[in-house]
Amino acid sequence: MIYRIWYGLLVLYTGILIVALPAQGESLYSKMKKGSTLYEQGSYDEALKSFVDAQIESPENPQVKYNVASTHYQMKNYEEAVKSYQDAAATARDVRLEEQSLYNIGNCLYRQGKLEEALEYYKKALDLDPNDQNAKYNLEFVREEIKKRLNQAKQREEAQQKKDKEEEEGKQQQEGDKQEEGTQQQQAQQEQAEENKQDQAPQEKEEQKEQAAGEEQEVPSAREDKSPEAQEQEAQAGQMTEEEAENWLRSVKEGKREYSKQQQEERARGSNRPSKDW
Repeated sequence: MIYRIWYGLLVLYTGILIVALPAQGESLYSKMKKGSTLYEQGSYDEALKSFVDAQIESPENPQVKYNVASTHYQMKNYEEAVKSYQDAAATARDVRLEEQSLYNIGNCLYRQGKLEEALEYYKKALDLDPNDQNAKYNLEFVREEIKKRLNQAKQREEAQQKKDKEEEEGKQQQEGDKQEEGTQQQQAQQEQAEENKQDQAPQEKEEQKEQAAGEEQEVPSAREDKSPEAQEQEAQAGQMTEEEAENWLRSVKEGKREYSKQQQEERARGSNRPSKDW
C-alpha cells in the first residue's frame, strides 16, 4: 500500500509497502506488517528496527528498501533516506516503485535546501510517469521557490549596496564638512591677523617716529674747534695705554709749570732792567 500525504505545500509519498507474497515467507511478512503498524503509530524508531530486520532477511527486496527510506525521511534523516530511495529505484522491478522513489528523492533534496537538484529528480519522475500530478505540482512549486529566493537575495544585495552607498556618502559629507570648517577657521584666523596688523600699524609708526627723534637727539653736535696741541694730545692719548697716558699727562703738566715759571722769571728780570736812554 502506498500512502500519499500532504506535508506543507509539497505532496509527499511517505507511505510504506507491505510484502504480501507467500513465497517471500511468513517471517518477512510479519516483520513488514509490524513495521507498518509502528510507522502508522508514529513510532519511527521501532518501525525502522523492524524494517531493518526484514532487510537482513531479504537484502535485495526493493520494497523493504523503500520502507527503510520512508522511515528515515520521517525521522528527518534525509541523507540516509536519499541513499535508500536511490537503492530502491535502482533495484525496482516495476516503473511505479522507481518513479515514486525518484519523486521522494526530490522531496528529500528540497528539505535539505538543494532546490536545483530537487527539480532534476521531479523531472526524472515525470519522465517515468508524465501524468503524475503531484510531481508536476512540486516541480512548479520548487521553481517558484527558486525565483522567490533569487528575488529575495537580489533585494538583500540591493539593500546592502544602498546601505553601503549611504554610509560612503555620509562619510564623504562628514569629511567635506570638516574640511569646510577647517577652511573657515583658517580664513577667520587670517582676517583676525589682518585686523590686528591694521590696529598695530599706527602705533608702530608713532613708535618709529619717537625712536627716530631719540636717535636725532643722541647724534653728537658739530665738532668744536680744538687747538692742534689738544688734537695731538687726544690722538696720542688714544694710542697709549692707561699708564702711559697718565705719565704723559703728568709730564705735560710739569712742562707747563716749568714754562710758566720761566715766564715769570723773565718778566721779573725785565722789570729790573734799566730803561734805555734814548
